[in-house]
Amino acid sequence: MNMAVGFSRSEAVQLATVAGVLEIAMAVAILIFWRHRWPLLLTLASMVGLLAFVVLVQPLLLGGAFNPITTNAAVAALSIASLHLLQATEK
Repeated sequence: MNMAVGFSRSEAVQLATVAGVLEIAMAVAILIFWRHRWPLLLTLASMVGLLAFVVLVQPLLLGGAFNPITTNAAVAALSIASLHLLQATEK
């Protein structure tokens, strides 16, 4: 997908690596700051933004197995559920 935007193969690999590192960092942030809302809100915004990116750049990917709709919607739903649980425990 990175190459479809115009990146070369090496740039696409580098971008995918950076994205993977950021994904791991986000998971660590959620684990460390589990009582804070910002990691969950950032995750939710990221899932919406990344899905919009796929819709605009590579809409053909939306029809495959484990497509961005199902995976991003699942992560977004978990973020929303976590935000609700966090709010319930704050009361």
